[in-house]
Amino acid sequence: MNTTMITGKVDSDVKVLNTKNGTPLCRFTLLSDGRKYNCLVAGKKAFGFVYEVQLGSEIKIEAVINNRNQLVVQKFNVSNPPNYLSQAFDYKGHRMPHKKVLF
Repeated sequence: MNTTMITGKVDSDVKVLNTKNGTPLCRFTLLSDGRKYNCLVAGKKAFGFVYEVQLGSEIKIEAVINNRNQLVVQKFNVSNPPNYLSQAFDYKGHRMPHKKVLF
């Protein structure tokens, strides 16, 4: 099993996919040193990942490479977490950081 540690910025929106067995799966693209990596977060980690990470967040991941050359995230650390104060108020013109569809 090949493992790797990469630091970079989230280059795409975090997409939440539902699997047939009900396990949540998050997909995103990580930009690091000019290269783009397709990344997946599965299971209970996906719930926390959706609310901690957004487009442009700088994160550090520890991941396993699967047979499709995707990085399956085992651990992650967010360098600049989002501010949740803005979620309490919905001002006109102020984009809410996480309006996600419920599982």
